[in-house]
Formats: sequence, structure tokens, C-alpha cells
Amino acid sequence: MINQKTQLNMVIGFPLEHTKSPLLHNAVYNALNINAILLAFPNKNLPSMIKSIKTLSIGLTAVTMPFKEKVIKYLDHYSPEVEILKAANTIIQRNGKLYGYNTDVDGIKYALRKTSMAKKNILVIGSGGAARAAALVLKENHSTIFWLNRTKRKAITLANIFGGKVIDSKELKELKLDIIINTTPLGMHPNRDISPMPDYKFKPHQTVFDMVYHPMDTQLIKQAKKNKAKIIYGLDMFVGQGLKQIELLRGKKIHSIKIMNAIKSLLVRD
Repeated sequence: MINQKTQLNMVIGFPLEHTKSPLLHNAVYNALNINAILLAFPNKNLPSMIKSIKTLSIGLTAVTMPFKEKVIKYLDHYSPEVEILKAANTIIQRNGKLYGYNTDVDGIKYALRKTSMAKKNILVIGSGGAARAAALVLKENHSTIFWLNRTKRKAITLANIFGGKVIDSKELKELKLDIIINTTPLGMHPNRDISPMPDYKFKPHQTVFDMVYHPMDTQLIKQAKKNKAKIIYGLDMFVGQGLKQIELLRGKKIHSIKIMNAIKSLLVRD
């Protein structure tokens, strides 16, 4: 029940029609008896949103596109991951100060928790903040990274930072890939019918991780399923990063597997 003591949290970005952050957060708040609510505030004016965060004493702000990079200059402090990735997806306000974090890294680790990455050949599709977060995790696991991006110059920039080799789509058939990670929005509205690898034939030993979580069964996932490849849904990453945000707000771990599974079931039904 919302009352005078209810902590107001928010997700900011534009547009926000398809965000499931309020559903995830509010379900966890309810399950853990946290007197808080998270609401979506679609707005193109970032300075105005920062002012609102301070004025309304917002405890937790989930940050999505197009603000993940732009928000950094408004932070009082930020984590080493934000420094490396040049992007923040979480703001925690403590004593009037804004602390920035990047829990996409935690979401990726959660999604890949059952997948061996050491010395594996891994294709990363895309060159944005999510690609950077994936590269950080892969570098920690001593993976061999291959970069595929529409704008080759951006892929080269990431290869210079995180290592790996930049390729074009013509080389895909020749590569012996173990894991494919899509970090682009291809597969979500309004590009539901588009796959980042439309002509690729997956193999049963490969693992395909699509960060798009709405819809769950993207064109890429459908292709991979058809060819018996192992699937990792974007929903796993979304749940992992969201739970980490709440852990940062509370200052304590969420250990309940029941809560994680219940949240996944709720998000799938929505």
C-alpha cells in the first residue's frame, strides 16, 4: 500500500512504452516487503529529470536509452565499471549525492552464469554500451572476441579497447564460433522481423544470447532454436541487472531463487 513513507523510484529514458522495469522492481519490492514503488517517466529533457531526482528525493533511478552515456556528467561519484564503459544504467541517491553504476555487467554475468567462456570464440554483434559491457565480462574470462557491427569504425574502436578482431558478415561462415551475443536492438519493436544474422546457420554446439527481451523469441532466437543451438534469453540479463539495482538500493544481496524465478514467470506472462 502506498503511503507517506513510500520511497519513489523511477526509470528514465525515451521512449519507455516497452520497459518492464516497473513490473520487475515493483514485484520484487512486494516480495521483499519494501515500501517503495518504481514508475516510468518518459522525458527527452535529461537536465529536467536530474532536477526531479533531487527534488523528489528519488532513491533509485534506472537509466535507459538515450541517457546512459549523457547522465555521467551529472553524477557526483561513479563505479569503476561506469568509468570503463562510459555508461551508467543506475543512479542511487545517498544524502543528496548521486552515485552511478552499470548493472548491465551484472546482468550479463547472471545470464552467462552456466556458460563456460574461457578461451571460447565469441561473436559480439553491435558497438554500443551493451557491447562494451559484454566485452568487459568476456575479457575477464579470457575469451577470444570477434566484433561485427554495421559501422566498422565503431567496432575497431572497441577492439582497440577490449581486444579481439573486427570482421564483416562475409567471414561468418568461416569462423568457428562457440557463443554469439547480440547487443543490438534488432529483433525488438519496430524491428521484430529483423535478425542481425539472417543467413547464418547455427550449430547445436553453439550458444546464442540475445539481449533483446521483448519479445523473448526474437528472429535470432527462432533461427537458433531451429538449428538446435543453446538459447540464453535477454530476460535473464534483464532480471539480473534489475535485481542488482535493488541490491544497490538496499545495500544487501537478494539470495532467494524463488524470487528470481517468480519474477521471470511474471515477466514472461506480461
